[in-house]
Amino acid sequence: MKDKKKYYEKYRNYYFCEIVLLVGWITNFILFSRFYKESIFYVDKQAKLVIQILFMVNYYLEDVLLYLFVSFLVMTLNLLLILMFYIKSKQSMVRQKEMKYSMILFLIIIGINAIALLNTIIWPLFLLVFIFSLTVVYIIYVITKYLYEGKDELYEDNELIKIEVGFQTKEEAEKYTEEFLTYWADDFERKGYRLVDSIKKDPKKEWYVEFFTQIIK
Repeated sequence: MKDKKKYYEKYRNYYFCEIVLLVGWITNFILFSRFYKESIFYVDKQAKLVIQILFMVNYYLEDVLLYLFVSFLVMTLNLLLILMFYIKSKQSMVRQKEMKYSMILFLIIIGINAIALLNTIIWPLFLLVFIFSLTVVYIIYVITKYLYEGKDELYEDNELIKIEVGFQTKEEAEKYTEEFLTYWADDFERKGYRLVDSIKKDPKKEWYVEFFTQIIK
């Protein structure tokens, strides 16, 4: 419980931003729903999809472009937030469980809103917007990875890379160490390092864990 509290305190800014974006999603969807309910009344339901889309674009171009832009903006910001959260979690070596649940939560929020907007006659336009948003974020990810990946993955021999404190018993520290090594050991071995742990007790009678890298020769 204490570990979870520390985790959510550390990443509370990401969750706050996600709440703000969720409000943006909901607001955009409510306003779009009102517009869509009014405009769809005049669309010939028997016409082909292309004709229906052309009718919407022709008579409501300004509104359609506005909602497409807002959807693109919110989607892109949401994906960038997930990307930043993922990179930060990897750099901080967060355990898999907490990171996995958070990523699933963020993706579910995007998925629900995307499905709602795609369930309209102008879904091809929203689909193009979402694809473009994914492309933009992917390009940013590739550029960021290319520029900074090498800097973050070079370690000295016996370099201290992480300290986790606040364990009340040695058993808790050992359990955390086992989970941490299970998740990260293979990743470091692929980079040419071996993870070594050291469990100690501080002056406050609490246990803490130190993790070091050893170069595999």
